[in-house]
Amino acid sequence: MALAGGAGAVTRFVISRLFAVPFGTLLVNLTGAFVLGLISGNFIFGTGFIGAYTTFSTWMLESHQLPRRAALLNLVGSLVLGLAAAQLGVEVRLAG
Repeated sequence: MALAGGAGAVTRFVISRLFAVPFGTLLVNLTGAFVLGLISGNFIFGTGFIGAYTTFSTWMLESHQLPRRAALLNLVGSLVLGLAAAQLGVEVRLAG
């Protein structure tokens, strides 16, 4: 679990630095939601890697630092897209 969490945190750091705020965090959270939907039931990878890879606190801090309209768009857009990504992951898993 610790190794999976460490790998997830390092992966998040690398990916989020490749994009401007808040797009790196958005990409990390959307891909994490998709993969979690895809692998639901795999406790170690889901909790360890994906739990450390995705980041609620950074999403909240970045949203707080954005201008009001951009913050609202980031919050609502991330939530809607995240739910869609998780659902897509579940559908891909069930279809396979």
